Amino acid sequence: MNPRVVTPLVSAGAAWATKKSMNSIYAKRHEGTVPSRDDTQVPFRQVLLWTLTTAIVVALVDVAIQQAIARWSQSEQQELTA
Repeated sequence: MNPRVVTPLVSAGAAWATKKSMNSIYAKRHEGTVPSRDDTQVPFRQVLLWTLTTAIVVALVDVAIQQAIARWSQSEQQELTA
């Protein structure tokens, strides 16, 4: 399995799942609505804070996945050369 092919696919899937789960959690805590960029009734600060929070969490998940796959790939290559 080539890590250069697997990593972006796993990262994209994890980003999608992370955003979905965060939106679901937010909706449960805040009357079933997630702040939207299009909704002018939601304060700008709230939309910006939610967008930044989501972006940071997705980035952290992405880095964790990339690091994990890189370590896995290195250990697999070391086993093949040993």
